[in-house]
Amino acid sequence: MKKLFKPLIYSFYLLLLFLFSSCDNPLFISATGLYKVEFAAGGGTTVESVRTDCIKEAPFTSRADYTFGGWYKNSDFSGEAVTFPLDIKEDTILYAKWYQEFNVTFECNGGDEIESYKTGIVQSEPETSRTNYIFDGWYLKSDFTGNKVNFPYTVTKPVTLYAKWLRTYQVSFETNGGSEISGFRTAVIESVQDPVKDDNVFIGWYKDSAFKNPVEFPYTLTDDTTLYAKWKQKYTVSFETNGGTNVSSYKAIEVESAPPVSRAGYAFIAWYTDIDLTEEAVFPFELIRDTTLYAKWQKIYTVTFVTNGGTSVSPATVLTIETTPVSEKTDASLEGWYTDPEFADGTKVVFPYTVTGDITFYAKWQAVQYTITYNANGATGGTVPETIQVEKGSSFIVSANTGNLTKTGYAFTKWSTSTNGTSGQTYAPGSKLTPGSNMTLYAQWGKDYAELVTVDGGSFYLGDPNSGTSRPKITLSSFQIAKYELTYELWLEVYRWAQDKGYTMTSAGKGYAANDAYKDFVPATSISWNMACVWLNAYSEYKGLEPVYYRGNAVWKVDTNTSGTFSWDKTKNGYRLPTECEWEFAAGGGDATIHDAYLYSGSNTIGDVAWYSGNSGKETHPVGTKKANTLGIYDMSGNVAEWCYDYHSDFGTGELTNPVHEGTNYKIYRGGTICNNTSYMALYIRESTDPESKTHFSRNYTYIGAGFRPARNAE
Repeated sequence: MKKLFKPLIYSFYLLLLFLFSSCDNPLFISATGLYKVEFAAGGGTTVESVRTDCIKEAPFTSRADYTFGGWYKNSDFSGEAVTFPLDIKEDTILYAKWYQEFNVTFECNGGDEIESYKTGIVQSEPETSRTNYIFDGWYLKSDFTGNKVNFPYTVTKPVTLYAKWLRTYQVSFETNGGSEISGFRTAVIESVQDPVKDDNVFIGWYKDSAFKNPVEFPYTLTDDTTLYAKWKQKYTVSFETNGGTNVSSYKAIEVESAPPVSRAGYAFIAWYTDIDLTEEAVFPFELIRDTTLYAKWQKIYTVTFVTNGGTSVSPATVLTIETTPVSEKTDASLEGWYTDPEFADGTKVVFPYTVTGDITFYAKWQAVQYTITYNANGATGGTVPETIQVEKGSSFIVSANTGNLTKTGYAFTKWSTSTNGTSGQTYAPGSKLTPGSNMTLYAQWGKDYAELVTVDGGSFYLGDPNSGTSRPKITLSSFQIAKYELTYELWLEVYRWAQDKGYTMTSAGKGYAANDAYKDFVPATSISWNMACVWLNAYSEYKGLEPVYYRGNAVWKVDTNTSGTFSWDKTKNGYRLPTECEWEFAAGGGDATIHDAYLYSGSNTIGDVAWYSGNSGKETHPVGTKKANTLGIYDMSGNVAEWCYDYHSDFGTGELTNPVHEGTNYKIYRGGTICNNTSYMALYIRESTDPESKTHFSRNYTYIGAGFRPARNAE
């Protein structure tokens, strides 16, 4: 008995669970009031709140002169109206939406009348009908302008809706031997099925029996109408392939495209309409009678390819080779195909190529070439070096400024792979490069380190101001002298140019411990007096001027060649070394008072104007980085010692005009170096050495390189 009782209890619990789990169950609604539901009637009759999990039907409410628009969960009536039955999951307020009612009148324009009524919204399109007419919508204007009214339509004021009608007419179909099509009444023919007729193709419907006016659908009728079917008869087209693969005949009104056909050892030329193959068929080809088309063929030949180390090219049995056959070879490019294995002149194949017999083509290769192009990059004068070709794996020497490129206010400095010189690689003239692709090198422009300063002629006392007027009084004519010590860049540019112009010069140095990649714009060092003279001759020619230094009767072009009497032709307009007096006058500011006022060139404070042992780190520094003297000339104290033209000899006392000490031994250098202390920096200190020496001896340091700055006669 106990075993039977337990299953009965479980069954009773399951029954209760089923009864209370459905929104449709009235027991559930009355037995469990879990959530409060309130109704905001919005001016309508009151609906009492309830506590429930489900509302089965929409609560009723009404409001005079308003149409009920549904219950909403949001007070702004956003979203959709709720539908019933409605499950309630939380305390809820439902809001009634109302439409104010206005009188709606219907002008049916001959259709079945519709009584006017008051409403706030017309939910669906009112129905009306009219014999021999099709209803075309309700409009707000009697002339049916504007858009049709869409439903549901919210009424915001008293309104009249106007019915628009389309007149229907009887349409009949004359199929002209085709399958019959029944007529009907309509206002607009949207479309009509195509009739069928044996051995004919339906072309279309026409408004007239002469087929002058085709019908376009949809077609609006304005009267009872008959439409006429137009047909085009099919004809049989047959194909005589003349030895080619078979092409089946068929019936059609036209042959849209040339049927494919093939024949071993031949190329198909075209289809022709006559057996003599004189009239070519043009497709699409219209059939106006039963027709036979004839195939025309041309024998084709085999082309064999010898690639000479390139990737293979399969033999081709063709009539015409349209484009150059592709073969590839490592580190080489295909120069062309030839009919001669020795690539004799006149045997290069030009594509497209018409094959007239069996033939062999031979591939000719050339090593991969990279194009090196120079770009003036904003130059205002001169020309760029010539474009060159460099074989892959080979090197080239970066050109000097051989075309004398110029840019107003700037000087050529080097080449770069970028226009701004910062985002790419930069190269000095003379650099050796192995390209991996085509390159464009852009001229780089910077400060004009070759700029000359004109020093007006005048008089001053040469030497230590402490000697007063016992010093020689020197009077000089106007001259020009470089604003900066000769930079390594400018030296190298001219050096590279001069190599092809008969000059031989010993290489200069840079004055710092580094590899061959130079520091920008340091002075050229380790230059002998002889090297300076030969370089200045080359520089003169480079600038289109006359060299000034000679050995015997010839321009001095080899710095190690000292045979022949040395001479300076002062009538020439080229570059030269400054005389010792010119150098000191320029270093002293080109003025007697300023000369005696400063111990160093432009200052009495050595660190302001000079790189010397106390601040140089024993390395040369870029020119122009210290303060200039009163003439705007830099580094006449320190950095590198500077050659003067003169032989080392005393000037004595008295007055001298443009004095020069000629001699072959112990040439003067001035200005001190990066390894000298302050006692050697004074602008009147004189030192000298052998003109073949490239170094300057200091009692405190080992041998240090010497440099110079160019000068010229005043123009």
